[in-house]
Amino acid sequence: MPRDHGENAPEWRQRRRADILRAAADLFGRRGYGGVQVDDVARAAGIGKPTLYRYFASKEELFLQVFGDALAGLETDLEAIRHQARSQQAALGAMLARLVDVLAQQMVSLRVLTGEQPELADRWRMLYRGRRRTIQDALRAVIAAGIEGGEFRAVDPDVLPALLLGMIRGGLMGAPDVPRDKLAQGAIDLVLHGSLAPAPPVLAAAAGGGT
Repeated sequence: MPRDHGENAPEWRQRRRADILRAAADLFGRRGYGGVQVDDVARAAGIGKPTLYRYFASKEELFLQVFGDALAGLETDLEAIRHQARSQQAALGAMLARLVDVLAQQMVSLRVLTGEQPELADRWRMLYRGRRRTIQDALRAVIAAGIEGGEFRAVDPDVLPALLLGMIRGGLMGAPDVPRDKLAQGAIDLVLHGSLAPAPPVLAAAAGGGT
């Protein structure tokens, strides 16, 4: 029997698929990939394991779908933040916090997959690379607007987004015991009060040849 999925599926099937993905996202986020069995997801979704397999062929496919959906949701969230924030500083801070929150849910699994299931880890990275440009573009737009409006000092808006993503991923991989909120705040402080902080008026005047 073919698996039931897609926008053309009956509404009840779409709801069931969404229930499976929500249950899987919660379990993978808390336990990591290795700590979750298909039985666990089926039980949390209120269905039997055979029913789950009608929607997803394997735990691997379910995991990758959860990650793909998380990245799609992240892109939507970043765009909403960019257009709704009261300032570019507020927008960038909220974006960094959201990036940490979404990626942290995946890094628990990625650390294990890299050693035990490198092929699945490579598929994870391919998914991430496919979405990375859109994420960087959202960061770049805020940084460029902040520079133009005088909220940020002049930096290269094409380079900094890649550095920010690398910093967040590196922090999540290298400091797994640091709470997400502290890591996010550290990234925000480093960027907004360090590399992007406007120069003090006296220094700015001196750099511009003022008195």
